Amino acid sequence: MDCLSCAAPLPAKSAKCLHCGTLNDIDLRTVHRSVASTEASDRTCPRCALLMSSVDLGIDGGFFIERCDQCLGIFFDPGELEHVLKVSVDRVHEVDRERLSVMIAEEYADNPRPVKYIKCPVCETLMNRRVFGAKSGVVVDGCRQHGVWLDGGELAQIVKWAKVGGRIIDAEAKKRDARSRQGRNLREGNEGAKLSGFESEYASSAFDSPLVGALRALFSIL
Repeated sequence: MDCLSCAAPLPAKSAKCLHCGTLNDIDLRTVHRSVASTEASDRTCPRCALLMSSVDLGIDGGFFIERCDQCLGIFFDPGELEHVLKVSVDRVHEVDRERLSVMIAEEYADNPRPVKYIKCPVCETLMNRRVFGAKSGVVVDGCRQHGVWLDGGELAQIVKWAKVGGRIIDAEAKKRDARSRQGRNLREGNEGAKLSGFESEYASSAFDSPLVGALRALFSIL
């Protein structure tokens, strides 16, 4: 996407133009053309320490997310981000390998925001950082109990990733991981069974050895 102020290309995973410094409101436009309503929220932005706004995206008759009016970061309750992707990016049945390769290159581009652990807007505990999906290039901050935080521009990147078939890539990667875990567990189970059989056989052979027989005879005499 290009900056709405100076038309310079925006960096990947960021809504702030590196040329003129304008913070572009691009995230919500990627999932919905209009916002139904906005009201005050009691949740605090983990970046700016300001109260956020509760924004109704107008999905399914009423779908609220929290967003900071200053940095444009967005907080999703558990399951909300996945639902937004399902509604806004539908009927993608194949992977655009060429566009995906460009996104993979962008993944290793310099990120203008330094790495910093931030607090959950609900419980204020430090959130964990993890890559969202396979090869999306977006590292999100997540609270296991309360939801996921995206910095300004990251939602647009995730939507772009989904439109080129990123969710298909992610599903394939999860299947491979599941098969790999299943195979590893099976191998470990077989090795455990072999070891148990070896120990049993060793114990039996040792118990019936000549040395054990001689000791038995000695103790029976005494």
